[in-house]
Order: sequence, then structure tokens, then C-alpha cells
Amino acid sequence: MSSDVQVKGQKLTGGAKFAVEMGPLAIFMISYFFGGRLVSLAGAVTGHEWCLREGSEMYLAVAAFMPSFALAFAYSVWKEKRIAPMLLVSGVIIGVLGTLTLVLHNKTFFYMKPTIVYALFAALLYAGLRTERNFLRTLFDGALHLPDDAWRTLTIRYALFFAALAVANEIAWRWLTAGCPPEPALPAASEAGGWAWLLTECGVEQVAKCAGEANWVKLKVFGFTLVSLIFTAVQAPFIAKHMPEENETEDDTPSS
Repeated sequence: MSSDVQVKGQKLTGGAKFAVEMGPLAIFMISYFFGGRLVSLAGAVTGHEWCLREGSEMYLAVAAFMPSFALAFAYSVWKEKRIAPMLLVSGVIIGVLGTLTLVLHNKTFFYMKPTIVYALFAALLYAGLRTERNFLRTLFDGALHLPDDAWRTLTIRYALFFAALAVANEIAWRWLTAGCPPEPALPAASEAGGWAWLLTECGVEQVAKCAGEANWVKLKVFGFTLVSLIFTAVQAPFIAKHMPEENETEDDTPSS
């Protein structure tokens, strides 16, 4: 047997695929909504009195989300022996915007992440139509076998859908966080140590929590996910109508 034979990986099973796609989001949600309790618990276990700075829930969630996504991405590559296109695009954007969010201490970068991801997907699909390249087939990663006309129709639908989601997110985060109080200036590192951006002294009066931000997080995780599932389900009759018959697929397969 030749040593040049390429090692092929295995497709992720339903459970593994769900964990790769939704696991990091679950960690993001837990960190955001239960981060204060988890920080206090971690402090108690290590013999410290730690309290999460009010308004820093997003920073904690982003800090937890990035490595969990990297772990899910690495598992996907290791298992399938290749890089899934959608994971790669999402990973690059998450890495850049997540880093900017934490380093510059500015939540706007992460608020805009869904906008940029959806707008990029819409632009890629539109560019594919203009250059006669089937990027949607690449994004579906071989899961569907459709004629070119059906792919074109489906590409137009998904391009418009992603563009609508990009606009919806941009409107949503700006509207929901418009009334949020400004973040107070961070104390000097000499006063609070290197974790001043995240932790504070327990019992200290802090700024009011921004309910709008929490609503945006729920919309991002649950709302957009549900809308995407519904949109995909609506396309099912069209896809089923244009899927080749089983015997046609066999006829197209070259004999050995």
C-alpha cells in the first residue's frame, strides 16, 4: 500500500455535530447568566473573595466562549481530518472580534459579530452567483445533491436570508443596548490587580445591570437559531422536490 494514500476522517455523528455547533454557545450562555455565581464559587474554593464586576458578564462569556469554540473546532478537524468551511469562517471572525472585545474592553465588537458573519455569508453567496461558483454547496459540505438551477434558487434565498439577519442583528443590538449605563473607568492595576477588568471587591456599589444586553444575548442564541431552523425547514419541500431519485444517483456512480 502506498504511503501517499490520504487518510480520510469520519463525518461527525448527529450528537457530535450538535455538540460542536451548540456546545460553545451553551458555555457562552452559562458564563453570561451564571457567571457571577461561578466566580464567587471559584473564589470560595480557592480561598478568595471574588465578585464579578457588574456589566462584565459579556467579557466573562466571551473569554469562556473563545477557548470552547477553539476546542470544538480542533475536535472537528481531528475527527473529520479536514476543516469545515463554515467553522473556519466563524472561527476567524470570533477570534478577531473576541480578542478586540477583551483587549480594548469594548463590547461593540462582539455585538457586531453576528452582523459581520451573516453579512459575509450573504456577500460570499452573492459573489458566487456573479462568478458562477456554487459556494452554498461548499457550505452544505456535500450534504445535498441538487441540479444547478435548484442550487441557484437556494443560493438566492439564503443570501437574502443572511442579509436580513445581518440587518436584524444590527438594529437589535443598537436598540436594546441604547439605554445601558456607560461602563465605569477601570481602577488602576495596582489597586485591583490584573483582573480589574473582570472582578471587583464584594459589597461595593456598582452600576445598574443592563437588561437590554441580556435580551440581546437571548435573541442571539435562541432567536436567531430558531429563525434559522424555521427557514431551513421551510426549504425542505423545495429541496425534496429537486433531490435526485435513488436510482439516478446509482446510475451516475461509475462502476468499479
